Amino acid sequence: MNGVKGMNNQVQAETTNHMSTDEISITDIVKKLWQRRGVLVVVPFLFLLLGAIVVFGIAAKTESPTVLFVHLQGIDKSTYPNGATFSPQDLLIPEVLERAAASLHLAVDDDLRKALQVDYGAPTTIGIQKIYQIRLANKKLSATDIAALNRAYQDELQQVSTSGLKITVNHAMLGISPAQGAVLANAIPRAWTEVFTRKYRVIIDSALDNVSILGKDNPLLTTADILSARSTLKRMDAGLKFLTADNRLKAIVSDGGFNSSDLQSRLQDFNILYFRTIFSGSFDNPDAVAKTFKVEIGYKIDELDRNIEELDRSLADLKNFRIRTPQSGVKNGGGEMVQFGDDALKQVVELANQASLSDYMRDVLTARRKLIAKKASLQTELSRSAGKSVVANDKVFYQNAEREFLEISQEYASLLKTARIIRRQAYGDFYQPLGSPGVVGSLLPAKSLLILVLSVLLGGMFSVLLVLVWPNSVSAKASTPETTA
Repeated sequence: MNGVKGMNNQVQAETTNHMSTDEISITDIVKKLWQRRGVLVVVPFLFLLLGAIVVFGIAAKTESPTVLFVHLQGIDKSTYPNGATFSPQDLLIPEVLERAAASLHLAVDDDLRKALQVDYGAPTTIGIQKIYQIRLANKKLSATDIAALNRAYQDELQQVSTSGLKITVNHAMLGISPAQGAVLANAIPRAWTEVFTRKYRVIIDSALDNVSILGKDNPLLTTADILSARSTLKRMDAGLKFLTADNRLKAIVSDGGFNSSDLQSRLQDFNILYFRTIFSGSFDNPDAVAKTFKVEIGYKIDELDRNIEELDRSLADLKNFRIRTPQSGVKNGGGEMVQFGDDALKQVVELANQASLSDYMRDVLTARRKLIAKKASLQTELSRSAGKSVVANDKVFYQNAEREFLEISQEYASLLKTARIIRRQAYGDFYQPLGSPGVVGSLLPAKSLLILVLSVLLGGMFSVLLVLVWPNSVSAKASTPETTA
């Protein structure tokens, strides 16, 4: 009996031993992880490095250009002050790029042109979009309201967008730093303003251009010299009148200290004391130029006569216009008779036409008076050319006239130059920077932090799995069962 009982105990012990070796307790797992804790640290770190390599690889391929927003000044509806058409591409013409690239010693080539971009744009467009998105989110809006909001949004977006420029510099493509890209972005609008104001003179008023002169010496000896001086005197007279009428310009002075009123007096004295006498003497022995001048004056007078005759016919037609005699009437509140014809509506229309014709008649009379004054001026010049000069051989007189004409011309030219500078300063630059240039986007790609975190988590999971499947070291010693005697 004892032998059988001993065998049962031995079988039960062996069964318990096999069950204990097949089961893995949490304690064993923790011990195993602790024994391989170095792996749990090294593997996630390696995965972190791998994630960082991926992030920086994506960042190297991602373009983050330098962007500058500027507000346009003095440019209305894509038009310069002198009427020339403005385009954002004006900032990328060769003259502008050469001046802008000189600050960084860059070559103006295809790479530079590809790295630069100028378009209409403003940073406020994002805010406008959000505002109208909020308004359109209202579920109570009708189809008409939605259409009106869309039209208002397009109008406001167009107005804001065309009032500013977006200058983009791809500094990575040019091989320069973001700071150098900011320098180039600032240099482009500045170079554009300098080139277009000095070379193309887009802010010079046509009124000043039409009265500019060369200011060079004129001996006043030949008929051609005298007729050239005549044209110069007319332009100076018109220019001085323009400067005197402008409150901002009438106070400026020339290099010699003369303002527009002073030069007007000198110009008038020169005409009376010198030029009229010289002009009359130029036709004493008329050459081909003098004969051509007289013929041209005659043609101009004939043309003015035809224009005056045409205006006279218009005035005659207006005079023959009659309103039909009213046939009936009613009394107004004051007891006065207000007459109406059989067709009252037609009479009201005729009265309105009569009122508009009175304005037209006034314009015709004003134009006729101007033509008559111009004709009288030409006839006066033609009469002077028929006179005789008494100083034809007076060299001192001609020398004094030449010197006075040169001085007046030079003083007028300097006065006009100052006027241009004043008007240039009134406009200022064509742009106003909206902040400083900045790099669009982050230096790291989007969700780079998420990539790094997932790399660490994935490395941790892989390290745990690796430790768990790592085989245990086999002990050299084997346990032997005890035997009883």
